[in-house]
Amino acid sequence: MYCQRATNQQFCLRQRVRALNTVDSSLTMLMKKGNLGYANEIYNPNGFFHEVHHISFYEEDSKIQLENKTIKVHVLKRIAPKPLWHPANVFFFLLQFIYVARKKKVSVVRGRSTGLSGFLGVLTARILGIPSVVSLGQNTKLLRELRTRFKRGRVSRQENLKEIFTELVEVFVVRNADFIITPSNHLKDYASSLKADERKISVIPWVLKEEILKGKADRRELSKFVAQFNLDVKKPIILFIGRLEAEKQVDVLVEAVPLILERKPNAQFVFLGDGPLKENLKDRAANLNVAKSLHFLGFQPTNVVKVFLSFASVVWIPMSGYVVFEAAAFRAPIVAFDVEWHREFISNKITGLLVENRNFREMAEAVIRILDDQLLARKCGEGAWHKLMEEYNPEILKRREIAVYEKVLR
Repeated sequence: MYCQRATNQQFCLRQRVRALNTVDSSLTMLMKKGNLGYANEIYNPNGFFHEVHHISFYEEDSKIQLENKTIKVHVLKRIAPKPLWHPANVFFFLLQFIYVARKKKVSVVRGRSTGLSGFLGVLTARILGIPSVVSLGQNTKLLRELRTRFKRGRVSRQENLKEIFTELVEVFVVRNADFIITPSNHLKDYASSLKADERKISVIPWVLKEEILKGKADRRELSKFVAQFNLDVKKPIILFIGRLEAEKQVDVLVEAVPLILERKPNAQFVFLGDGPLKENLKDRAANLNVAKSLHFLGFQPTNVVKVFLSFASVVWIPMSGYVVFEAAAFRAPIVAFDVEWHREFISNKITGLLVENRNFREMAEAVIRILDDQLLARKCGEGAWHKLMEEYNPEILKRREIAVYEKVLR
């Protein structure tokens, strides 16, 4: 246990520290993705906390059984059916946050987003006079710009109000949390732009799932998809993994497909993920007369994602968080837009290829270059894997996060 490793200069905290853990997404969704074990690993890193009281907004999470028995799940009740951020719900949620924190004698609040859950967590901490640690995982202003650009400025009043509310909540969270964890320097700078105190910001990359880091998959699983979607493993597979949404810039990739097919007519484009743009992308592919080469496989669990990563000739990434690391774990060549934090991991021609953001012609050229130059493809894949192993060791990252908790608890 962690306490057994504590030195005389450290507080042996585990036997008395309880945390309130908050996140906007549901455990049920994690389970559907095959990632429930991830919660078991990161919500209580190295068993640092005696107990973790996880707050969920979703009734279906009451059926979730976590293997890590130190993590207790508390499902909140609502007053208004939808949406979550309805004023009546927000007030009622806050009362329940405070009740759980007091009843369970919580010592620290751990918010894993700067959204509604982070807002309620930090507010609870301020009311009760206990420390809070939050994660800032996205550049909200940039995502809003992307959504607005895709809709060409047509944003409803309700959507606009929600965006403004989200930004105000984010500002409150980063300014009032006792410590902020960001996974990249880009997001550290973004937190600073929101007037967060730089002294309380620490860059700690996401802790990766052990099963992904191993970079292994049951390649026999692919046979199911080969038959179902008319794929050919002997031909190039260009892979996208992620939500089919405007903020992921996936719409730009479809524009690159005809340019790639002109020189690589046997290329296959596989999209793993679902989202509101799915039908738009299919329609655009039909208009470009490339629909037969695109395969939309929808949402797939981790074991299927691993199979496709093991076969992918190229993983193209227009905007991503975790997929960069997943591709690196499987030594898959990466081609990405030079946007947000990508440059922090991808060094051109060393760990992948970077191209100008939203430039689909450059994206097409980079994909073709990887397909033509197998030596470069292997070099980039190996380079990304080595960087991942050297700089993103889960045990080191967990210890760095624990050091944050020690700091705020002192």
